[in-house]
Amino acid sequence: MEIRESSLPKLGPKDVLIRTAYSAICGSDMHLYHNRHPFVKAPSTIGHELSGTVAAVGQDVSSVQVGDAVVPEPILVCGGCRQCLQGNYHMCEHVSYGYRKGQAGFGDYYICEERWAHKIPQGVALDSAALTEPLSVAIHAAEKAGDLFGKTVAVVGAGAIGALCAAVCHTKGAGRIFVVDANPFKLELASRGIGEPVCPSATLDPVQVILEKTEGRGAEVVLECTGAETRIKQAFAMTAKLGTLVQVGIPQVPLSDFDYAKIISREITVKGAQGYCFNFDQALSMLASGFDAGRYITVRYPFEKIGEAFALMAQRGVPQMKALITYETEGEDTHD
Repeated sequence: MEIRESSLPKLGPKDVLIRTAYSAICGSDMHLYHNRHPFVKAPSTIGHELSGTVAAVGQDVSSVQVGDAVVPEPILVCGGCRQCLQGNYHMCEHVSYGYRKGQAGFGDYYICEERWAHKIPQGVALDSAALTEPLSVAIHAAEKAGDLFGKTVAVVGAGAIGALCAAVCHTKGAGRIFVVDANPFKLELASRGIGEPVCPSATLDPVQVILEKTEGRGAEVVLECTGAETRIKQAFAMTAKLGTLVQVGIPQVPLSDFDYAKIISREITVKGAQGYCFNFDQALSMLASGFDAGRYITVRYPFEKIGEAFALMAQRGVPQMKALITYETEGEDTHD
C-alpha cells in the first residue's frame, strides 16, 4: 500500500465534498489488499466505510449543507436501467463502487452525489457512524432471510459482517442464534448477549454441534459470512429441511466437489445478499435508537499508519474485530 496525494476536482452541481473523520477496514478491503478480490484487481484505490462532515457542496445541492455530519453510500449506479427503475438499484446493470473508480474511502476527502450523502442523526457518534455501511449489509442480508421471529438462526463467520448479522437477527426476534467462528476473540464479541458461540477446531465439527443442539433438525436460517469453501459447505450441511441459506461472504475461488443435490432433496432456499438497497437509513435509525456499533471497534490507527493497520488485520487469528482509521478531525465524536 502507498499514500498518494492528488488535487481535489471541481465539484459537479449535485456533488458533496466530505471531509473524512473516520474510515473502517472492511473484509473486502483485505481481499483487495491481498489482490484476491473476485471483482477488482490491483492496483486500485481502496476503502468505502467512512463518516465525516460536509466541507463543500455543488450549486444544486439542497438536502445537505456545509457542516452536516454525513455518511456516504459508496455505490455507483446508472439510474436508468430496468433494475434501477424498479427500485433494485443494487442490481444495476452498471453497478460499481467509488473505490473501483478512483474514489478512495481512505483519504482526507470523499466526493459523492447528493443522493448518496446520508445525514447522521443527532447524538450518533461519528466513529460509530463509520460502520453504517457494514451495518447496512447486515440488514440487507437479514431481510433476505425473511421472517426470523422465533426461528433458529446460525451465523457462520464472526467477523464484522457476521457479528452485525447476528445483532440484526437478534433485533428481528430470532429465537436462538448460533455464531460460528474459529477466532475465540471475535466469537465472544459477536455472540455476547446475542447468541450461542460455536468454535470449530480440528476435533469439533460445528455442523454436528448445531445438529445436536437442535435435536437433529439444524438451523432454519443460516447466514454464511466468510466466503470460505469449507464454511459454505458446512453452512449447507447445518441448514434445516425447508430452511433458508443466505450467502453473504464473497468466495475468492469457485467451489469444488459440492453436493448440489442437497438443495433439492431438502428443499433448501438459497439466496445471495449483495450489498444494500435502501438500507442506509435503516442502519442510521438503528444507531439513533441506541444500537452500540462502537463495541465492534477494537483498534484505531492514524491515517499516516494505515499500512500498519492493514498489516495487523492481515494476521491470521488476530484478536481484533474492526480497525478504524482516524484523521485530523478526531475528537468530533458526536454532534448535536
